[in-house]
Amino acid sequence: MRVLLIGVDGLTLRIVKPLMAQGLLPHLRQIYEGGAHALLQAPLPPAAITRWRAIMTGLPPRKQGLIPEYDEYDRCLLETAAALRSTPETVDDLAQEDETLWSYLSAWGRRVLVVNVPATYPPRPINGIMLSGPPAPPFYAGLAYPPDFAARLLEVVPHYQLAPTWRGLATWFKEPLIEIRRLLADRSALLDILLREAWDCCLFVLHEIDLLQHLYWDRVLDLCREVVACYRLLDELLGRALSALQPSDLLILLSPYSFQSIKRTFHLKEYLRRYTPHFPLSGRVTARGVGWSAWRGEAQLLPPLPARRRWRVCRLAASPGKSAEPPLAGGSLLWLPASSPLGGYAAIALADHLTERHIEEFIADLQAQVDPATAYPAIGDLYRDETCLPSQERRLMLLAHDGILLSQALGQRQLWSAGEPCYGMHQPDGLLCLYGAGLQRSVLRPVSAYDILPTVLAALDVPVPARLAGRPLIGAGAPLARPSPI
Repeated sequence: MRVLLIGVDGLTLRIVKPLMAQGLLPHLRQIYEGGAHALLQAPLPPAAITRWRAIMTGLPPRKQGLIPEYDEYDRCLLETAAALRSTPETVDDLAQEDETLWSYLSAWGRRVLVVNVPATYPPRPINGIMLSGPPAPPFYAGLAYPPDFAARLLEVVPHYQLAPTWRGLATWFKEPLIEIRRLLADRSALLDILLREAWDCCLFVLHEIDLLQHLYWDRVLDLCREVVACYRLLDELLGRALSALQPSDLLILLSPYSFQSIKRTFHLKEYLRRYTPHFPLSGRVTARGVGWSAWRGEAQLLPPLPARRRWRVCRLAASPGKSAEPPLAGGSLLWLPASSPLGGYAAIALADHLTERHIEEFIADLQAQVDPATAYPAIGDLYRDETCLPSQERRLMLLAHDGILLSQALGQRQLWSAGEPCYGMHQPDGLLCLYGAGLQRSVLRPVSAYDILPTVLAALDVPVPARLAGRPLIGAGAPLARPSPI
């Protein structure tokens, strides 16, 4: 048995189901209706990096050791140069320090291909091939292990790129939709190269549908011909995958989150600016870890985009005003770079001198912020450190109510305004499909992102570590529910 895992960021049933019904996505329909499928639940917040790490480690966020700045990728595709880490020299060294799916498989002699998985830069030595996923520098030889794989890829796809950046979108083309289609075509060519390799497990992630839906949600909802062409390219890629599999092989198609419309906007940063005077100030409070100067400099590099499609990136991506200081510097609340308006969440750091009474009063006031037009609250849920990384800072993680954008814009007269119909934002529920390997048509009860790693290990006869948070979805005791009504 082999396992092919294809991840598609942002794949949303409300979009692809009508296309499947029209016969436009035959291979996706074959996978969805011919095997088992389920709602995929993943840890909060609904950030791409948090969820992919949960899938690839089988561990909750507090045990993953994530780097908060990686959430910048989910907020907007700013070009990021990741800091180089010390790289283990052998597969055995990797297995001792890197508790990921590819390290488990490599340690047990399984050949694994890891391509475009987030937070895999720099590439690690594995028993197989690793092509780093975002965030990472533009494509060059240092993104691949072994290094000669990059040269082989560039022979077939000379202009291969990991992902477009906002700067690249402005300079490479006049219509981003054209580039998204080109990237999808390049991913298909890359998959062809991989499937000709010898492998036991192939992990292949696509981010283009996420980019498409962030930028063209209004056209996506209308199923415009030009965006449907992108979904059809995705379907062709799935067809290539199906043709390369044997009946005993297992295909896992998953999306760690889906998409929703932005119906209303709550200007959270403006709210924080107005609320900060209620807190006691301390001269010792500094913007720890925010890196304001560097981040502000990056935001200023964002060029104007074509008039045909002005995204107002600086407003949605939290571009600050022209003042030299961050708006909340020296105060008691700090908006962290990990905040993601289009990801549907925000992180707030709390100064050390604030008492529990101050914090509880602030939380109560924030939760009382209700949209005067719809009576819906701005915040769907709020956590104190449960979903954050271990750190010295006290933090709040805010999850937006369905359809509400937590804006980082300043200078607004009103805290509430109309939504942005042309943009899509993350919705926490994901999708999982299991196809092949003798599986019957069925609908699973909602499953966890932590179940993916144990499922792959069980399918490849690799022992499942007891410390993992999930359970295998195939084999004896698999959580099958009722037969599919499709």
